[in-house]
Amino acid sequence: MLPATSLLADTPLPFSASYEARYGGFRASAKRSLQRIDDTHIEISTLLELKLLGHRVSSISESSLIFIDSNDGHARSTQYAFIQEGIGKRSRHIHYDWDAAITKASLDNLVIELPLETNATDSLSGYLEIRSQLQEGKTDIFFTGIYKGELEAIHYRVLGNEITETALGKFNTVRLQRIREPGSDRNTEIWLATDWDYLLVKLVQEEPGDSTISLDLREAVMDGSPVVAVSALTD
Repeated sequence: MLPATSLLADTPLPFSASYEARYGGFRASAKRSLQRIDDTHIEISTLLELKLLGHRVSSISESSLIFIDSNDGHARSTQYAFIQEGIGKRSRHIHYDWDAAITKASLDNLVIELPLETNATDSLSGYLEIRSQLQEGKTDIFFTGIYKGELEAIHYRVLGNEITETALGKFNTVRLQRIREPGSDRNTEIWLATDWDYLLVKLVQEEPGDSTISLDLREAVMDGSPVVAVSALTD
């Protein structure tokens, strides 16, 4: 378990984590990591691989390069990439120009310019905004996301604290739900480990049809130490 003081640090701790995953009706594998590039930059990356009969049929890789302002500790994305290979091949890229307050989003060969708002994030750097607002004690979390070339108002609500079972064991977590427009047939819930710098330990995203995505933590290392479940500490 991490010292309480580490949870108050502006810069998140580096980690690497692997998950048992499901994508639609198929089993998949997923990895997620955060690493320090230098004194002012960190990178968050994910990889989801879908295999059939031992062969990879599709993969989704994402990466987000983030600048940490040494003056106020604020995290600002500088570039983002989404690449899907195999079935459903596609790509998306985002370049943030904070001086000009403009972002350029590329969807395959289409480039779209958008105004850049103060707390604009992508699907990876949004994790840092959630973490920051949780540290401030907020139970309704709001920020702006850039998704498929559009600005989107993001709202998460804290559903409470609970002990959550994962493939690695039980963790003390905070459970959040994505609040969408009334009538939406999508539902996203995430569980973040409160003893481990809000590490994602579980995710369930239900979508129409057979496109539900789920992640369940299998193993992780944070700041050089193995992530240990509460159940392991009490055995």
